[in-house]
Amino acid sequence: MNSRKEIQMNNFIEKLKLRSPLIHNITNMVTINDVANIELACGGRPIMAMAPQEMDEVTGICDGLNLNIGTPSEERFEAMRIAARMAVKKNIPIVLDMVGVGVSRFRMDFVMSLLDEVHVDVIKGNLSEVKAVMEHGRCDGGVEVTDTADESDAKALACRAALRYGCICVITGETDYVAELCDEVDCYDNNERSLMGTGVMDNCVVNVVASDADGHTYNYRVGSITGGHPMMKRVTGTGCMLSGLICAFAAAACDDKYGAVMAALSCMKSAGGLAASDMAECGRGTNSCHFIKPGNASYRDRLIDAVYHICDGDYELM
Repeated sequence: MNSRKEIQMNNFIEKLKLRSPLIHNITNMVTINDVANIELACGGRPIMAMAPQEMDEVTGICDGLNLNIGTPSEERFEAMRIAARMAVKKNIPIVLDMVGVGVSRFRMDFVMSLLDEVHVDVIKGNLSEVKAVMEHGRCDGGVEVTDTADESDAKALACRAALRYGCICVITGETDYVAELCDEVDCYDNNERSLMGTGVMDNCVVNVVASDADGHTYNYRVGSITGGHPMMKRVTGTGCMLSGLICAFAAAACDDKYGAVMAALSCMKSAGGLAASDMAECGRGTNSCHFIKPGNASYRDRLIDAVYHICDGDYELM
C-alpha cells in the first residue's frame, strides 16, 4: 500500500505530466545546465533566456518564472525585473532563490527592491540567507550557511518571512522548513485534505499560531522535510536545481502552491538519498575498468537521474 506521502507525490507528478510547464529560468550561470536538466527530468520544459530585450516575450509564453541571484549583474537584474512584472501580469508563479543575498549590498538592494515592487510566490534560501533578508544583515560565509537555529527558531523565522512578504518561505538545510500565512479556515481545510491523502504533506503542522512584534497573531501552515544525503553539499548547485524543481511543481499545480513546494522538496530529498545509495552500490562493483571510484561528479548525474526515475514512477520516496 502506498504511503500518504507517495499518494501526495503521485498527484503532483501527474499534474506535471499533464501540463509539462514551460519554466523561464534566469538563473546562476555556474549551474544553468543542471537546472535545465533537472526540470526536464521532472517533466518540465526549461527556457534559459536572459537578455532584457526579450523578457516580455519569453515570460509571456511561460508557466512559471525561476529567479536566482547567484551570479549577479546589472543586466541580469534588469532582466529579472522585466520578467517578474510580466509574470505578475500573467499570474504565473515566481520563485526567488536568494543565493548569497547577504554577500553584497548589490544583491541585497536588488532583492529588497524586487520584493517591494512585485509579489513573489516563493522565496528560498538557507538559514543565513533568509536571516540576512529579514535583518538586512550579511552572509559572512558567502553562499554557505553559517548561522544555526533549532527547529522552533527556524520555523519562526520562516513564518516571519512569509508574513512580511506575503509568500511561501522555504529555508533549506539538513531539514527543510516551509511556511505560508493562511486564514484559519484554509488551514483546517488543507489539513482535512491531507488526512485523506490528497493534500499537503503528512509532516505539515497545521494552524500554527505565531505573534508578530506588535502582538498580533496569525495562522500559518508550517512543514518540514528531512532526508537527503551529505553528498548534496559536495555538488555545486543542488540548491539551484531545487529552485527549478520547485518552480516546475508550482507551475503545474497553481491551485496548491504550498503542497507543490512540499512535494518538490520531498522529491529532491529522496533523490539525494537514492543517488548516494546507487553510487555506493557502484563503488562496490568488481569491474576492473573502474579505476576511479564514483565521486561528486558522478553523484550530480545520479541525482538528476533519481529525480527522473522518481517522477517516472520507478522509485518510491525515501
